[in-house]
Amino acid sequence: GQFDAAKTLELVQKLDQTRTVDHASGWHDQKVGDFKSLHVYFRPYKFKPDKLGRCVILTEFGGFSHAVKGHSHIAKKEFGYKKEGSLADFEQSMIDLYQQQITPAKNMGLSAAILTQLSDVEDEVNGLVTYDRQVVKIPTKTIRKLNSHLHF
Repeated sequence: GQFDAAKTLELVQKLDQTRTVDHASGWHDQKVGDFKSLHVYFRPYKFKPDKLGRCVILTEFGGFSHAVKGHSHIAKKEFGYKKEGSLADFEQSMIDLYQQQITPAKNMGLSAAILTQLSDVEDEVNGLVTYDRQVVKIPTKTIRKLNSHLHF
């Protein structure tokens, strides 16, 4: 749970004023700190400026999953927010997500976005790289092209 986030943020800032702290990490924003943190998985993301004037960061997004046979941790159940049937479907969903939601949000004022996640971990198969790090699920040229639209 998220207990005393405002108090904890205050304590951390007293200890070290040089660090940016995510007091909510996508949970219940207590209207403190330097930025608003959002996790968006189950609905399309549309940028809205923070009413307090803080920068907005999409601290988790994506979550598309695809288990590559022979390259996953053996688990009874696989986890991901949207299961893709093939690597081609996985790649296309990521392209669509960036083109339709992430890049437009950046152009409206989104300050940063963090994809969930770099590699598969145990039963979570929503990484760009398999659990054993042997298969890159989306060609790096595709990721570079998507990210090139996010640079300032």
